Amino acid sequence: MTAAQTHIQIQSVNVSEDNPAPGERVTLTTTIANFESSAGPVEVTDVYVRRGAREFSRIGNPGSIAVGGSLTVPLNLKFDETGFKRLTVHATVEQSNGEYRQISYPLYLDVEQPDEALISMSNLNLVAGQKTPVNVTISNGDTEPLSNAQLYLDGAATVDNPERVSASLAPGTQSTYTFQASFPEAGRQTLNATLSYQTSSGNTRTVQRTVDVSVDEAVNDVELDASNQIRNGSSVIRTEIHQFGNVELKDVEIRALSEGRTVARVPVENVFGESSRVVTLRDDAIPAGNVTIVAAFTAQSERQTATSSLRYAKYAPAPTSAITLTGIEITRQGDTLTLDGDAANVGTSQVNSVVVSVVETNTVKPVDPQREFFIERINPSEFERFEATANASAGVEELPVRVQYTVAGQRISTIVPVDVGNADVQANASRDDGSSFLGVGVFLLVVAVAVGGVYRWWNR
Repeated sequence: MTAAQTHIQIQSVNVSEDNPAPGERVTLTTTIANFESSAGPVEVTDVYVRRGAREFSRIGNPGSIAVGGSLTVPLNLKFDETGFKRLTVHATVEQSNGEYRQISYPLYLDVEQPDEALISMSNLNLVAGQKTPVNVTISNGDTEPLSNAQLYLDGAATVDNPERVSASLAPGTQSTYTFQASFPEAGRQTLNATLSYQTSSGNTRTVQRTVDVSVDEAVNDVELDASNQIRNGSSVIRTEIHQFGNVELKDVEIRALSEGRTVARVPVENVFGESSRVVTLRDDAIPAGNVTIVAAFTAQSERQTATSSLRYAKYAPAPTSAITLTGIEITRQGDTLTLDGDAANVGTSQVNSVVVSVVETNTVKPVDPQREFFIERINPSEFERFEATANASAGVEELPVRVQYTVAGQRISTIVPVDVGNADVQANASRDDGSSFLGVGVFLLVVAVAVGGVYRWWNR
């Protein structure tokens, strides 16, 4: 009988969680073996687990074990405190001869706070009375996935949609969730994040992270700047809205007003505290003159505005080439009119092969000696003298003068009307040799010939 007793033992104890958390149920799967050398079957009357005199779990009469067989008995227990636990699993068996025998198995558990799931918070720039996004990140530092993760954010704040759920979080990964939180008062406040999840062993665990945060008093200090600038050869109004305070500006809109009427409107992204946004207003509907720029926005649920005024000037770019006829003197002798003046280059490029002539019509005909006047070149901001002669019928008050030139390989032609109606106003004067001359009228005429006034080559 002594030999049979030595072959009944607790063969193994498998633990459902090697490092259980406080309050978490742990299952000890105890296997009791009755070896082939035993004298007969045994009856297991009790299986229990103790630490010293304290008993944690017990199962009575779990069953019998035949020779060469085994019995598996589950024991459930939990610990409320962390720490290293030295346990002993006991089994009481009744042998075939009616005697009882106790066998035991040592077991060690380390109860500790869960560390496979971590919680962190960021973007904690909080302002009293203002909804602010708060980022909460959960990380899985375990080698097994976590499932059924439920994250809840509360504390001293009011949180919109405070719960987030994730079906699974893979090992070594993390997920970030954004909550909208607002605090009614400034000062030191708390945010509390609670995460519940299920481990790969089927245990449900809960971890928490409480953060002390500083909530600032709301400060709203908005300024709007506007200036007339040039962008890509066009006039624009550059506006910059500054929030020197810490309140976020939402639903921002920039408007341009001329004589009280909105002539341009642009939506703007939210302006965060202590930041700025730049907006360019480019619209042909904005007239030159006094313009008021208005920024409308919502600050802490209140609709507000900021304004700025400027004198808006339309940009007129200097033409690449432009010829101005100026200082023209008109002399009439009989039917012949003589035009004497300057051809000035007010463009930005040199012009070549300049020809000035009077255009022939039913009442006007160019004549010698200056039917056409040729100028080789005129540099920018310089001028050359020209002269043109033509016969004009009585009553003609305007001479069409053609100006032709070449710039950048392109031949340009334009017609300039020259007023000669006052040439007859002056009286005739006689010379000692008996010849008579018609009076000379002197006029100052400035005719701008811009790139936009380009004509096709005038067919003679």
